[in-house]
Amino acid sequence: MRGEAIPAGDRNTRLIIVGNLLHEDSLLMRIKEEINQGRAKGVFKEYPLLDENDNCLWPGKYPTPQDVEEEKLNISSEISWQREYLLRIIPSDDQVIYPEWIQYYEELPGVRHKAYRGTYTAVDLAISTKNSADYTAIVSAHIYGRCEKMRIYILPNPIMEKLNFPTQVDLIKNYKRTQMLGNYDKLFVESVAYQEALPQVLETQGVEAESVVPKGDKRTRLALTSAPLKSGMIKFPRVGCEKLIEQLVGFGIEKHDDLADAFSLLINTTLDKHVNEGTIIMAFLGGDSDDDGIIYYSDYVDVDN
Repeated sequence: MRGEAIPAGDRNTRLIIVGNLLHEDSLLMRIKEEINQGRAKGVFKEYPLLDENDNCLWPGKYPTPQDVEEEKLNISSEISWQREYLLRIIPSDDQVIYPEWIQYYEELPGVRHKAYRGTYTAVDLAISTKNSADYTAIVSAHIYGRCEKMRIYILPNPIMEKLNFPTQVDLIKNYKRTQMLGNYDKLFVESVAYQEALPQVLETQGVEAESVVPKGDKRTRLALTSAPLKSGMIKFPRVGCEKLIEQLVGFGIEKHDDLADAFSLLINTTLDKHVNEGTIIMAFLGGDSDDDGIIYYSDYVDVDN
């Protein structure tokens, strides 16, 4: 489109581009980013039907809030309403994670809580520092409880940076030695292509990391986290995970999904490790009892109470 439109006109021609914000990497969003960064000359304007205070910007057609509500009822599609009228970037109907599933914690229970199990961290690696490349992403959580009582508290300020391999190694070493000091803390690294070398390099430098082979595609892996998200097993801080949540809710339309990938790696690996634990079986042989001599003991600690 640019190749056809930009050469048109003369030096005084004003080029006006009109459209909807379909996703973060759409033409209009790219132009907006270029203008904001000073790489393009222009003005970006957006006029949603309702401003941030729900005031209608088209009072001639919708003079009252009731008129706006009637128009919304005529649309009968929340996605179309948000996208076409409010100019919000909304995923398509096959959205993986919905914003109402995101639950928050006000305060971390802390590492001294009786249910605390450790700090788990997942790393999604990128191989290049070019502008078009993916980011290296690190997402961590405190793990509490067992089985259905398990709670995963995502820690604020996950890392998302463009790094080369030596810098990745240094960053992960420093993170492990400063943020993961417990005996039961675990570091997960996705094992794909060149990434398989990272755990080996870290091990030679005294940092234990576990290679994890991803199962299925990105969408499938993220979809596997939907149930624990909806149930409240996973909780986020009120401040500090905005970009991660944006990538989860906007998966498929966000320009980058590296934090979402690290998140799904963290959650799915944690659940795979602990889904069947919590029941300790102690067997006693012999005796005159008619039962099987097995005692079942469930070690549940409720972190919410």
